[in-house]
Amino acid sequence: MRFISYAAFILFTIFCIIIAVSNGDIVNFSLAPLPINISMPAYMLVFIGILLGLLGGWMVSILSGIRHARRHRIANKKIQELEKQIRNK
Repeated sequence: MRFISYAAFILFTIFCIIIAVSNGDIVNFSLAPLPINISMPAYMLVFIGILLGLLGGWMVSILSGIRHARRHRIANKKIQELEKQIRNK
């Protein structure tokens, strides 16, 4: 398993290096109605987009986990109440 992780990391690193070397041209990033105008290499836009996607997926995963844990907790309380009712009869 460790070998697969290392191999994936190496492939990802090579992929990132290829993107950085291929897209080194300077581009202007601007948000039209806002007075934001940033000059940066094109690969930075790609990496920022990937990072924002990863952060968004991470947040969705965390919120889903919280919702699942809440349902699990409620179900456990209901099970304990029903078991208590069975014992008392």
